[in-house]
Amino acid sequence: MIQPSESSTKAVRAVFVIDPKGIIRAIIYYPLSLGRNFDELLRVLMALQTADAFSVATPADWRPGDDVIVPTAGSCGVAKERMESTDADVTCHDWFFCTRRIEKERVLKTIQQ
Repeated sequence: MIQPSESSTKAVRAVFVIDPKGIIRAIIYYPLSLGRNFDELLRVLMALQTADAFSVATPADWRPGDDVIVPTAGSCGVAKERMESTDADVTCHDWFFCTRRIEKERVLKTIQQ
């Protein structure tokens, strides 16, 4: 039973990922009763570093070697070129959504410098 003037708040744990420029890039909150998943924290860190190094985005559950998301085309002309391209490096699923694979070894070599 909560007494008058007693706080009903619960403690939480938070993980902050802060880049070298001092910018907060990710905040993950966990309730006190839930342990942190260090594999997920490492995955988040690697995904952020990969996104920065290769100017891409990473989908949910991304791991080094998985497909990354290529930035959206800046114009209709570029989108059309992408859709009609036979470039094996980029796979377009629609005019606005393209992916490409970056080999796991290349990702790890780049982000672990």
